[in-house]
Amino acid sequence: MNRILILTKNISVETYLQQQLQKLNYEVLVSVSIWEMWENVRRVDRFMKSFQWIFLSETISDNEAQEFGEQFTTDCLVRIVGEEPLEATSAKWHDWHVFDWILANTSLERLREKLVYKSLLYQVEFREEKKELAAYGNHSLDYQKKAFPLYYSEIHFTKLEKDIIQRLMAAKNLSLAREELCRGWRSKNQNSKLSQLSSAITKIRKKVAEAYGIEEAVHTLWGEGYQLNTYFYNCLLKGEFHSQSMSLNQ
Repeated sequence: MNRILILTKNISVETYLQQQLQKLNYEVLVSVSIWEMWENVRRVDRFMKSFQWIFLSETISDNEAQEFGEQFTTDCLVRIVGEEPLEATSAKWHDWHVFDWILANTSLERLREKLVYKSLLYQVEFREEKKELAAYGNHSLDYQKKAFPLYYSEIHFTKLEKDIIQRLMAAKNLSLAREELCRGWRSKNQNSKLSQLSSAITKIRKKVAEAYGIEEAVHTLWGEGYQLNTYFYNCLLKGEFHSQSMSLNQ
């Protein structure tokens, strides 16, 4: 799970954005005290390095954001704004390691699109790194055999797991409610079906992670259901679902 730190001077201002991020299954910490600590010592605390991204509230001035951002060496900062900034302004922010901006009142769909590209880059780098490391271990041949496009036969999914993936593939970039994924299953007990679904999703994630190093092959969207990881989805389109790719994209 990706961890996000929102630095602000007023916690209540960030409530809406925090809730939207949590719906996308991000672990979010909103803090005034961490920002105040930085203001006092003007030094980035080691604790901040445990987060993947740091969001800077619109309650923080540009001068403060610049001084804070210049202490980083990687593009891990996101600027929260009340209205869309000018292109020249956002270009200036890049010098402070602010790689993007997000509207404070952004919709769930726009927020997902804003973050999915950065998440995808992280997963690709992670996967390549795992393959490179594996070349020096006992399983180098296994990793060399597992190349994209991705096929079911290489991971050995069960019939139930294939059915779940098939339904999520048909949903394309949308999420599916848990009840929809269970529709048509034999058991009449809804709680039993939901428990079976949760167990199957966990097994799918584990199998894909072990075979390809792709973490969170299936995302949990709280209050919405499940959705395929974009990278995993594209790999399946090139392999198992190649013959159906035209119909899936219509």
